[in-house]
Amino acid sequence: MHRSEAEDLVLCAVCSAEISVSRDRGFAFGSESALCFGCALDRGGVWDELHDTWLEAPDVRDLPLEEGG
Repeated sequence: MHRSEAEDLVLCAVCSAEISVSRDRGFAFGSESALCFGCALDRGGVWDELHDTWLEAPDVRDLPLEEGG
């Protein structure tokens, strides 16, 4: 794995699955937090496959924000 790929990996704030914020369809929030695709859908997120974007953001109000440092 290249260094840039390792720096791109984060853990899902709910299930701790390892995801790539640039390659996977996860939902990024805060400065360094993210949800995997499945957890984002479970929390009410709506994904537009045609336009490759989130139409409705998942509910992340109860999740802590990871702050970059």
